Amino acid sequence: MLTSSNPTLRAFDRIEAPRYRDLAGPSAGVEARPGVMTVQGTVIKTGVLLAICATVAVLLFGQFAAAVQGGAAGSVTPWLWGSLMGGLVLGLIISFKPTTAPYLAPLYAAVQGVLLSALSVFVTVRYLKSVDVGLIFQAVTLTFGITIAMLIAYATGIFRPGRFLRGVFIAGAAGIMLTYLIAMVAGLFGAPIGFLHNTIFGAGPIGIGFSVFCVVMATLGMAFAFSTVHRGVEAGAPRHMEWFGAFAILVELVWLYIEVLRLIAKLRSND
Repeated sequence: MLTSSNPTLRAFDRIEAPRYRDLAGPSAGVEARPGVMTVQGTVIKTGVLLAICATVAVLLFGQFAAAVQGGAAGSVTPWLWGSLMGGLVLGLIISFKPTTAPYLAPLYAAVQGVLLSALSVFVTVRYLKSVDVGLIFQAVTLTFGITIAMLIAYATGIFRPGRFLRGVFIAGAAGIMLTYLIAMVAGLFGAPIGFLHNTIFGAGPIGIGFSVFCVVMATLGMAFAFSTVHRGVEAGAPRHMEWFGAFAILVELVWLYIEVLRLIAKLRSND
């Protein structure tokens, strides 16, 4: 979820672009050759992963919502932590071994569907005291709106993140991960360090400001996911990297949704 210091951004650094281009001869185009990564193929596979993730999330949402609102949140918590850890393990395997993406990326998408369903319930209950489907719909809509806007900006060349922004992104994402980790550990204790958990996850000015920063970083991460796909296609990467590119987009999309959901929930709780 917050793995965006992000091995996916470095996978195509290991691709030797001239070697793949030479397979087709000096005049062949990347799109014309069989067995190589294409934009169309990546889009299709991204759609498959999104469909898996969304289907699992929708199927489980009603059960999780009923359990949490019925006072049985403990029955949902193992699903939350299990999907969080399972997604982390699968994500790391795929990131460091991209050849596993065709087999593990669909499983990763299903696990993320479990995570998003459980987390959506817990976030809305935490900030609004009840499951709010309208808030979740707003978060989904805003997430896809941001993604489409970033895709248009990237495709038209309006925004193409370079080396400097990549360094900023990696440092910022690592800082966010560390902050979340410290805040969650702090939440296990009372005063004097428990205030950090309440400040970061609270709906006060600092908590809202932190969420805004997270949304900005997740949006930047989406641009780098598009860059990952672009670089792979240009390099003539092998076909299995379409699954890897789709996985990279899903990683950032999930992160963006979670941060948008938290931000809207914090703002709504202050009404």
